[in-house]
Amino acid sequence: QNMALSYRIRIFLIQVLFISIIDQVLPDRTSLKIYQPIQADFYCFRRLNGTHEFGCSSERSGNVGVIHVVSTEEDVQFILDDDSGIKYVAALRSDFFNMGNMTKLQDSGRVTGVIVLRSRQNLPDEGFSPDSTCPNDGFGLYSDHNQYSSCKKVSWNPKNPGTDMFFTRWNFPIFLVDNETSIDIIVNKCFNEHNLPDKGSHERKWPLCAAQLRSRMSAAKDSVTCIRRSENLVTMNPLRYCDPLTDRNVISTLYATTTEKAVSNRSVVVVGARLDTFSMFDGLAPGADSSVSGFVTLLIAAQMLNQLKVAQKPEFEKNNVLFVLFNGEAFDYIGSSRIVYDMEKGQFPLVGRSASAKAQPANLALQHISHFVELSQVAPLGNSSTVYLHTDPVSTASAEVNQTVNNLVEQITKAAQAQYLELTVEASPHEQPLPPSSVQRFLKKDKNIATVVISNHDKQFLNRYYNSYLDSWENLNSTGLDLQAVAKHLTKVAAAVASAVFKVITGEDAKDLALDKFRTVELLECYILNASCALFGEVTNKASVSAMRSKPFPLYVSVDPNGRTINPSTVLTRLVMAYLTGEHLKKVTKENCTSLADADRLHQYSWMDGPDVNETGLCVRSTTMMTLARSPAHELKDWSTREYSTWTESVWEEASLQVFLMPSFRQEVSVLVGGISVFLISLLTVHCVNQQALVLFTPRALVGI
Repeated sequence: QNMALSYRIRIFLIQVLFISIIDQVLPDRTSLKIYQPIQADFYCFRRLNGTHEFGCSSERSGNVGVIHVVSTEEDVQFILDDDSGIKYVAALRSDFFNMGNMTKLQDSGRVTGVIVLRSRQNLPDEGFSPDSTCPNDGFGLYSDHNQYSSCKKVSWNPKNPGTDMFFTRWNFPIFLVDNETSIDIIVNKCFNEHNLPDKGSHERKWPLCAAQLRSRMSAAKDSVTCIRRSENLVTMNPLRYCDPLTDRNVISTLYATTTEKAVSNRSVVVVGARLDTFSMFDGLAPGADSSVSGFVTLLIAAQMLNQLKVAQKPEFEKNNVLFVLFNGEAFDYIGSSRIVYDMEKGQFPLVGRSASAKAQPANLALQHISHFVELSQVAPLGNSSTVYLHTDPVSTASAEVNQTVNNLVEQITKAAQAQYLELTVEASPHEQPLPPSSVQRFLKKDKNIATVVISNHDKQFLNRYYNSYLDSWENLNSTGLDLQAVAKHLTKVAAAVASAVFKVITGEDAKDLALDKFRTVELLECYILNASCALFGEVTNKASVSAMRSKPFPLYVSVDPNGRTINPSTVLTRLVMAYLTGEHLKKVTKENCTSLADADRLHQYSWMDGPDVNETGLCVRSTTMMTLARSPAHELKDWSTREYSTWTESVWEEASLQVFLMPSFRQEVSVLVGGISVFLISLLTVHCVNQQALVLFTPRALVGI
C-alpha cells in the first residue's frame, strides 16, 4: 500500500510540475483571451499641496464597471436613474466632459471610473479650462491686498465647463483615450454590441462589456503628511509616497557676466516668460497659448537682441539683459519664487560656487534689475491681433517707478508702430492689476522694478482652454490662422520687444530686422506639432531625433526624485536658446569643445549636429544655462507655508486600461456552484480511489523476491 501511495505521489508531483511549467510559459494567453488592452497613455493622477489632495486614484487591483457611452444628456441620466446595482464606467465624449456631469456622476455613487473619448473634432465652443478663475491668486503680489486680492477687479480665467476640475478630489480613475482604434473598440465593439439598451428600457442581455481602470496612487491627504510619511521610514529601501514638483529654469544673458566686474544696481533688464503648463492628464500638457506662444516669442527676441548687439558700441555694455524661462509657474510660481529666493541668498545663478581661481558668472540680485518685460499669452486669438501692455498699480504709486514704466510702455509702443511691424498696441487701464505673471514674485520683494506684462488680452483671457489638454495647435488654429500667420505675429511681437529693450539699454534706436530670417515657424512646429522636427535635430543629433515622439513633448513641470531628472522639453529649450543666441565656433572638434568648457567658466559650451548634414558637428559657446526650479518650501522644510508653493506629485504604480465581457451575477453564481460541485466530486472520487488503491494500483512484484 505504501509503495502504491508513493507511486501516486510521484505521478501527482510530475503533473504539478508540468502544469507549473505551462503556466509560466503561457501566462498571458488566457489573460489575452479575456481582456482587451486599451490605450492607457493619458490618465488623471494625484497632486497635493500644503492643505489638500487633488486628482484621481484607483483601487489597488483597479476599478471595474460596465461601460456606458455618454453622448447625450439622456445617457448621463440613464446612469443616474439606474437602480440595478450595476457599477458603471462612463465613457464621455470630450464635449460632455465637464464639471457639471462629473460632479453628478461622482455624487451618484454608481460610477467607478471615467474614460474621456477625444476624437478629432471641433473644440468645445464654451471652452474648457480646469484651472480656477483666479490662477495662482494665493501666492502672487496681490494675495493679501485689500483691493486686488481674489481677482476683485478682474476674474482673469472666465468661468467655463471645466472650472476648478483640476482642484477637485475625484473618487475614481479618469483616463483619456485619443487613439481612434481604441475609441472604436470602446464605442462599437464594446458598448454598441453588448451594452446598448433597448430604446426606453434599461434591460440588456448578458454578458455586458466592462472595463478595468488601474492607476493606483500612493500619496494621500496633503504634502505635509505625504513627505513626513516618506521621511519617517528608516529602511534599506525607503518608500517614497510623493515628490516635490521640480525641474529647471532656463536663463541666458546678453553679455557674459564675471565675478571680476561688479554689476551695477538697476542695470539689468529681465525679459521673461513661463515654460510650463498643466492639464489633468499625465503626458498631455501642450500649452500652445498658455506658455508656448510666450516663450517662443522670447526665444526669437533673444536671438534678435544678440544680432543687434553686434553693431553696438562697447561703452553700452554696462547694461545687460537677462532672459529667463521660468518653470513650474502654473503651480504657484515655483520657478520665479526659487530665483528670487536664490537672489536673496546671493546664489543666483550659481549655487555653491567652485573654489576655482577662474572667473565665474557674477551673482545677480534684485537690486540689479531695472526693468522687467514679461511675455504672457501672446498668440493672435479671438480674431484680434492687438497686443496689450499691463502695468502694476501698486509699484507705480511711486512717481519714479511710474515714470520709468511709462517710458518703457512708450518705447514698446513706438517700436510696435514701426512701418515694418505695424502692430496694434494698447495699454491696459492703469488701475487694473497685473494678470497672473512671474514678475509678481519679484515685485513682492522689490517694488522698484519697472514692469510691463505683454499679452493678447485686456481683461479676461482670450484663451478658453488655459492650462488644459485642449490648449493645442487646434486652439491657435481655431480662428482660421495657419502656422505661418501665427508665427508672423509672434515674430513681430518679438521684434517690438527686442527693439524696445535695445533702446532701454543703449539709448539708441534699433535697426529694422529681417523678420523672415527668424525660425519662428520651426519653433512652433517643434513645440506644438512634432518633437521630431529638424530644429531639434540640429541642436541634438539627427539620429536621436528620428527616435523622438511625433507628438510634442508635454510641458508639465514634473518631478526629479534622484536629482538628475530633467524634462526633455526643458533640455531641448536650453539647447535651442544656446543655438539661437550663442556663437557658432567653426573648425572646433568635439574634444576641443570640451577642453574650451574646462578652461572658460563664463560660458557654456554645447556640442550639436548643426544645420549642415555634411559637417561632423558644431561647437556652440553661449551664456545659456539652467537653474533649479524647486520651491524654497522644500529647502526650508516648511510645507505649511503660505509664502512658497508646496506642490508635490504622488508616486504611482503602472497604469492600465482594459475591457472584457462580464457575466451576470446569476451566471457567476452558477459557475461558482459548478466549480464547488466539481471539486467535491473530485474529492470524493480521489477518496474512493484511495480506498481501492491496492486493487487499482497493484505494484509489480520485484524481481528476485
